[in-house]
Amino acid sequence: MPNYQEGIFTDNANCFNVSEYKLVENDLTKIRKAIHTVLERKAENINVVVSFGKKLWSMLSDFTLGKFNDFSTLEGKNGHQMPSTQADLYFRVLGTDQSSVLDATLQIEDILKDIFEVVLSENGFVYKDNRDLTGFVDGSANPKEEQKYLAALIPANEIGANGSFVFHQKWVHDLDKFNQLPVAVQEKIIGRTKEDSIELEGDDMPENSHVSRTDAKHDGVAMKIWRRSFPYGSALEKGLFFIAYTCDPFRVDIQLERMLGNTEDKVSDRIMEFSTAVSGGYSFAPSVEDLEKALTIH
Repeated sequence: MPNYQEGIFTDNANCFNVSEYKLVENDLTKIRKAIHTVLERKAENINVVVSFGKKLWSMLSDFTLGKFNDFSTLEGKNGHQMPSTQADLYFRVLGTDQSSVLDATLQIEDILKDIFEVVLSENGFVYKDNRDLTGFVDGSANPKEEQKYLAALIPANEIGANGSFVFHQKWVHDLDKFNQLPVAVQEKIIGRTKEDSIELEGDDMPENSHVSRTDAKHDGVAMKIWRRSFPYGSALEKGLFFIAYTCDPFRVDIQLERMLGNTEDKVSDRIMEFSTAVSGGYSFAPSVEDLEKALTIH
């Protein structure tokens, strides 16, 4: 059995829910018992990833993570903003049957009620061949094979080993505005071809494309993250729920700052002309071993 939460890397799911909770009851025994009950009652056909905001993790755990902070609202130099909606407890539910995912989501909420208040809950799905609702393939730049574990998990020699820092951010698309553009213009905004998801090269790749702004390096090291985003949508609202697992939250921070234009070049990501961030929060998904220790009633 791996020591990381298996749902981080599950790739056969096509139905999803992310629910975010704020703490309303500070009784540690009740908190531990409720979360333990959630995990104990998980159906066999469901994967669940549980992660904790900084405050709750410090209440439950016997170790602290130096790199772990709440997400703060970010203001961009070009007028864009990424708001913080930091929560205390996060559940990501994955499955291959929408009914089962909903049942699990509702069961979690029922077990947690009176101790936690749900503040955000979004259902998602796999759209066509892993595309965002803009029509572009999502997650093309994800690390492959063993590299995904290096990108997502804290190394074995560090505190919190085999855990992962998690970033959740809900984006609302203006598809009417985006779809009015010719495909060639859309491709310049994203930085990839629409039909076959080939990355643009050379002079064809604008510096303000989404690929250019998020393909970041720091001191020569590629800031790779493990993306597990999903599209959501209805006639009222549609967008992307961005989820990133990372060994170091700095890897997410630098991508967000580059998107906002908070860099020396002051170039911001054109995708923000067509999609708006409406939530944002950091959490920590501990290893199985550390999770069991944190939930042990003392």
